[in-house]
Amino acid sequence: MNDPESLPLACTKLLHEKTRQKLTFAQIAGHISHDEIWTAALFYGRAAPSLKDIQLLADLLNLSAETLEEDFRISGPPLREATISHTTDPIVYPFQEALELYKPAIRSVVTEKLGDGAVSVPDMKIHVEKNSTAKGCDVKLVLESKYIQYHSW
Repeated sequence: MNDPESLPLACTKLLHEKTRQKLTFAQIAGHISHDEIWTAALFYGRAAPSLKDIQLLADLLNLSAETLEEDFRISGPPLREATISHTTDPIVYPFQEALELYKPAIRSVVTEKLGDGAVSVPDMKIHVEKNSTAKGCDVKLVLESKYIQYHSW
């Protein structure tokens, strides 16, 4: 997960208020009309909000919209670097890049929904679907696996 000290100030404020108010990414996403993974990515500095998003977040989280907008502006564009192996495979690379980019968002949403645990790769099923659209073909990749809870002892 991202180190809170390395996150932009706006993101630190958003995460603090989310935690303080005991909100989920799904609840926040519903309020701002975005997907929960995109919303979590925004909170971890991996996506850029619109002015409307900032206003809606400020209202929900009791923050100053003007200050939040300034904090996002000062922090610059979202961090979207990927630190993955340098594969050039045109099928595999986009998935590696997407997982690296959205890693903190995916991890947060999964933990929020299922608790502290781990995804089991040996139990994983992967489905590939072809979706025909007016613009051509899309690929849908579904990863389904057992989620194993960590236990205290």
